[in-house]
Amino acid sequence: MTVKELFTTVGFDAIVKALQNTHRNDRSIRCLSGYKEAFDIICNTEFEGNGGEVTFDVTPKGQWFDPGNLPLLAYNVEGDYWENTVGKTVIRPEDNPFTDAELAGAILWGMTFYGFTKHSAWSPREEHYTKYGEMAERLKRKLYLPYIRDKRVIRELKGKSEMPYGIAFTQEVWDIIHFGETHQNRSKRKRFYRLERRIAELKRLDKRQHLIDDLIATTGVPNEDIETLIMKAGSVREEWRESHVCGKPSRVDYVIDLLSNYYPTLDDLCQDCHDVIIVVYTDENEPMTEEEDNQLYKATGFILAKSGIKSQLICGHADDVKGDIALRIIGISDLKPDEDE
Repeated sequence: MTVKELFTTVGFDAIVKALQNTHRNDRSIRCLSGYKEAFDIICNTEFEGNGGEVTFDVTPKGQWFDPGNLPLLAYNVEGDYWENTVGKTVIRPEDNPFTDAELAGAILWGMTFYGFTKHSAWSPREEHYTKYGEMAERLKRKLYLPYIRDKRVIRELKGKSEMPYGIAFTQEVWDIIHFGETHQNRSKRKRFYRLERRIAELKRLDKRQHLIDDLIATTGVPNEDIETLIMKAGSVREEWRESHVCGKPSRVDYVIDLLSNYYPTLDDLCQDCHDVIIVVYTDENEPMTEEEDNQLYKATGFILAKSGIKSQLICGHADDVKGDIALRIIGISDLKPDEDE
């Protein structure tokens, strides 16, 4: 049985229930909406590649729920292309104590290790988009310069060209930097702290300006309507929800189901927010119909109205949506931003 056959046979509800048992110590299982989207993408993905086998590493039963442990891990799925993984053969463990749903859950967990969708994918490299991001990178280079002794690394940091993997060092260089940090005098500690705070603020401004630029480019919304709202906010939270129906009705029902029944729901995403912008992206050749627009507006408006949150629905076009629908949910709050914003 292949991975795709296992998934379609067992079904999402059984898989996520099994995951909540076997992977109960892992924080990611709280994101049911992410797993739901990933599951549907995988089930609609056609096999393309060399295939292979999926095997399992089973933890001794007495250690299944110890902190940091998981009962089982699926091998040969993490980091591979989903197009190839869906065609791999599932090899059940010897004396298998697990149900098919639990095996499928371990595979889904491994396949989504680096993110559930293209909008939630994890990358080790930090991207910058605007002048604020460029300023942050220049300051970050200055942050580490006083602690580095390798002349080649110093030349790289002082150079204007981009480093191939962003600002990254070997473990040996990092050890020297961390040693230097722990032996700073008071004035150096204050300098380091001020630079770190300034870099974090510039990174936030970079992301916010990029968000504003992207909204203007994809929706045509006037700059003055959103710039002040986003730039002056205490914090800005951005989430995506997409339909994955592959031509089957209905794409709006799909995203409403995601927003209503899978954590974090729209209600969860908008906690502590005073304004919410929902951008609806469709393929330019398959725009929202009037019926879909009314249905989505009524559903999201009902959820947000319960909390007294101001909201606006904006339509835009994206080439990669291809017949489906994608919602970009932007929550505006007065609370101070998280470090990861």
